[in-house]
Amino acid sequence: MQALLRALADELEASGDLRSPQWRAAVEQVPRHVFLPRFYTAAPNAQGFTEYTPVTPEISGLDEWLTLAYQNETWVTQLDHSDGSWDTPGAVTGIPTSSSTLPGVVVRMLEDLQVYDGARVLEIGTGTGYSTALLCARLGDDLVTSVEYDAVLSAAAASRLASLGYRPALVVGDGAHGHPPGVPYDRVIATCSFTHVPPAWVEQAAPGAVILTTVVGSLGAYGYVRLTVSEDGTATGRFLPDTVSFMRSRTEGGPTVGSMMRPAYEAKKAGVPGRASALGGDVLGTDSFAWAVQLFMPGVLQVGLTEDGANGRWLLHPDGSWSCLETYPDGRDPQVFQGGPRRLWDEVETVHAWWAKSDRPALERYGLTVTRSEQRVWLDTPDAPDSWRLHA
Repeated sequence: MQALLRALADELEASGDLRSPQWRAAVEQVPRHVFLPRFYTAAPNAQGFTEYTPVTPEISGLDEWLTLAYQNETWVTQLDHSDGSWDTPGAVTGIPTSSSTLPGVVVRMLEDLQVYDGARVLEIGTGTGYSTALLCARLGDDLVTSVEYDAVLSAAAASRLASLGYRPALVVGDGAHGHPPGVPYDRVIATCSFTHVPPAWVEQAAPGAVILTTVVGSLGAYGYVRLTVSEDGTATGRFLPDTVSFMRSRTEGGPTVGSMMRPAYEAKKAGVPGRASALGGDVLGTDSFAWAVQLFMPGVLQVGLTEDGANGRWLLHPDGSWSCLETYPDGRDPQVFQGGPRRLWDEVETVHAWWAKSDRPALERYGLTVTRSEQRVWLDTPDAPDSWRLHA
């Protein structure tokens, strides 16, 4: 077993994710397989849908289970908020609702958290308990508080942690509320994504504390940000260059594509005229541009739909605005169709012009300031003319 732990630490060190002897010692101390007694591998089926195959020592065999558990991979550990589907060796379908994030990302975030001996840490998203165990190994379990929304996951994590001698403060609840009994915290780290920084985290943090989280927008573009809390209760910091994404917090809802797609689709079918577009349908596949679009156009959702040989990239907004950019396999110029109170693709083209003029800013050129009254993303400097309010 120690050979597997050392091999994982070596791999994370070689990739640059593991950068300090303290965290290396933690990685070599915490056996990941304890937190992965069963998980799923994912692969597309013949119809293009993702299927999940259970991996357990009983189904897959001890050697394969251990080998996979120590790979630098993310493994799905729950489908559809249920703990079933483990008894059959065949593939199943469902929506992932919990996972064990690849160790490289876990360790990179822990390094980026910049902990020190004696730091009190609030972790949002206990999940399997692996990252919680690493924190306990590095700092001591008396300094670690971890919040998990799912009571079943929290109980399982508690059992696994206790089997290794770790007994941190484990809380079942909405991570957006933090955990007031443990205040003040010197570090806050979230392993699920939010549309904004929950104000409770800033309120419960000590002056000088660091908050590390991912912010996700309506188009699914993520920003990985590190904030420092000031004496006046504000928090500010820059987005980091690394791409880090997590499942969204279960407590954050919003409009669904389905409720907006039908009226938009029917309006287009009724005969909306189209026009040429210089932008291709893959433009929103560029993360830094999608990030900019969702800052300028909060609340806009996207969906792809192939029909009659045309690939449609739909944008939808709760106010009834929509656009559909169609690209064609025969090489014809893309055509855009729009309806509702706003012309969404016109706005995308305006954002693209700004983005190009601003030298296509990468995520690390942005920052975030959190005050009691608002949260604002800015470009380059906090007092820059280009800034956008984050909406919960």
